[in-house]
Amino acid sequence: MNRLHALFRRVSVVAAGALLGLTGVALVASPASAHHSVVTATAACDTDTGEWVVTWTIDSKAPPGVDNYKFVKVVAKTYVGDKATDVTIPGIAVTKGKNYPYSVNTPLTAEQRLDNTVTKASLAIRAKWENGKVERGLPEETVELGGTCDQKPPAPTSPKPTASVVSDCEGVVTVTLNNAADATAKAKFTVTDAEGSAQKANVKPGESTSVQVPAEKAATIKVEVKGIDEPLFDGKPAPADNCVEPGEPTGTYQSTCDELIFEVNNPADGETVTTTFTPNKGEPQTLTVEPGQSGTVSFPGEEGLTVTPSGDGLEDPEPIAWTKPEDCAPGSGGGEPGLPLTGAAAGGIAAGAVVLLAVGGGLFVMARRRKLRFTA
Repeated sequence: MNRLHALFRRVSVVAAGALLGLTGVALVASPASAHHSVVTATAACDTDTGEWVVTWTIDSKAPPGVDNYKFVKVVAKTYVGDKATDVTIPGIAVTKGKNYPYSVNTPLTAEQRLDNTVTKASLAIRAKWENGKVERGLPEETVELGGTCDQKPPAPTSPKPTASVVSDCEGVVTVTLNNAADATAKAKFTVTDAEGSAQKANVKPGESTSVQVPAEKAATIKVEVKGIDEPLFDGKPAPADNCVEPGEPTGTYQSTCDELIFEVNNPADGETVTTTFTPNKGEPQTLTVEPGQSGTVSFPGEEGLTVTPSGDGLEDPEPIAWTKPEDCAPGSGGGEPGLPLTGAAAGGIAAGAVVLLAVGGGLFVMARRRKLRFTA
């Protein structure tokens, strides 16, 4: 019985000692493992500048209730081959004084730009937390910068020009010069007319401008752009296809029992026309008719009377003779004036004139076709 009692007592002592030892280890080791930093890095080549870009990340860990820390030591180096150089990293530096500017459990990142000749970079730090704990080690990370990091050549600049050539009804040519919005350079245009005169224009991307060439110089047009071998346009501009010519004035004549009557009708889209009527007996008469109007002149009817119309646009006019109608009352015409015709008789004369016009009798051209231009 005594031996069994002694055995239990020794086992109890060993167990108690082990428990005390483990408790001591926990008390010493727990704070140390709860405060620590982790340094990591990534690297990439910026081909726009030909530089290495290293992104450093520091994770600080601490027990609950510890929110901030600072750096008490920072060692940053770059290497070109075996040659090391001490450098600084913006945003990672030793903190002086009592401030703890960095937040626990929130990763701190900083960017470091390095010349493309650098082959390696390293960073080591030591942190101190606001509860007074100081990092025992010196956590470090090294990043190898393998391969080449060259700046890419600048993108070539080029215009994207177009040109349109439009002639109006007067023959004036408008050349519209465009440079596309996605062009990467100005378009330098030269517009040369038939006489060799050149007009120049520089057009920025996404913009346009126009130049005009007078009709007398617009028989041929050439549009060129600097840096482009072939002209955008080289030749004769197409004539305008939307031009409207004015209507032609028309003329009719009518022999009544006692008169030779001429009428000129000018359409609304015509131009003012002036005609002179010269009889072989008596004085000439001149008639001017505005667009959209009509006018008449008359001469006393008598045997042998002829009247010759003349004016701008009339070609080879021929004399027109008065011919006495067969249904005239005795004593009318031929120099023996009768009573004035009114009422139904006058209406009959007018109707007769229309009938003659309808069957094509007595038409003559009072003016040649003139061009009347309309532009949009």
